[in-house]
Amino acid sequence: MIKFNSRTLLLSGALAAFGLSGCALTDTEAKQAMDIVDSPTALNTPQAEWDTPFWERGNRAAADERQAPSFTRRDAPLANVAIVLDDGIDDTLPEALVARASEHGMLVLPKGMVQDALTHTPGCDDLAGEACRSALAVYPGARLVVKIDAAGGGQAAVRVWDTALNKELEERVGNNDQGAARLLESLGSQVAAAEWSMRPFVGEGDALYIAAGRVHGLAEGTELDVREPGRAVRTPTGQVVAWRAGEVIGKARVAEWVGATLSRVEPVSGTAPTPTHRLSLAP
Repeated sequence: MIKFNSRTLLLSGALAAFGLSGCALTDTEAKQAMDIVDSPTALNTPQAEWDTPFWERGNRAAADERQAPSFTRRDAPLANVAIVLDDGIDDTLPEALVARASEHGMLVLPKGMVQDALTHTPGCDDLAGEACRSALAVYPGARLVVKIDAAGGGQAAVRVWDTALNKELEERVGNNDQGAARLLESLGSQVAAAEWSMRPFVGEGDALYIAAGRVHGLAEGTELDVREPGRAVRTPTGQVVAWRAGEVIGKARVAEWVGATLSRVEPVSGTAPTPTHRLSLAP
């Protein structure tokens, strides 16, 4: 029995393309076919596209990009990360985080948006306060809140609050590209500990919104599960290691994008979503 895999199918396509002339393949043509199959492009390996914003890649060939999901490598929208910087931190670490966050399933929220949210959210003079983190999880929808302080000797002290798992982590990294790579891996692993979800909030006209949209890869028309809040999974020592999503009690959908990082949602069936629920991707 022939076992089909991606290489077999690609090779078949390449051979068919070269065989359209109706003649047998020469040695040169056969080698060209193999080169096509073995190339990163043929195997759909992500390639750098410096002139195209990451959220627009993959949709250029679509007839209607507003109908086509453009989710990330984990088939989920990017998770929001709110970063608060100490004045002593230079641009090396934050710029590297912003540039490469999408590779790890995250979107670093604009500095102005984060600062505005902190200014207008009661209790956010102390990021460690649970009320502040809970509010930031709703808007600007921060899954992770990251505080980076200068620690001397070219080091940065990092505190991370996971608003879904209600968990705090601390780390010390170099204020350089290597430190950024290490921190991105750590943050990406933390994001992966719980599936993507958003808490809706009531906006103008009693409409419901979530702090995710086009730049996250969340397409208009995407169906969402309306879930009960869910709960953390703890080890016998009390360590939070994962998240169990709540029961599905209804369906909603992304009705329209409202700006780059905001979407209006509307109920479809079952229990209508409220700010006490979580919205996650429907399977």
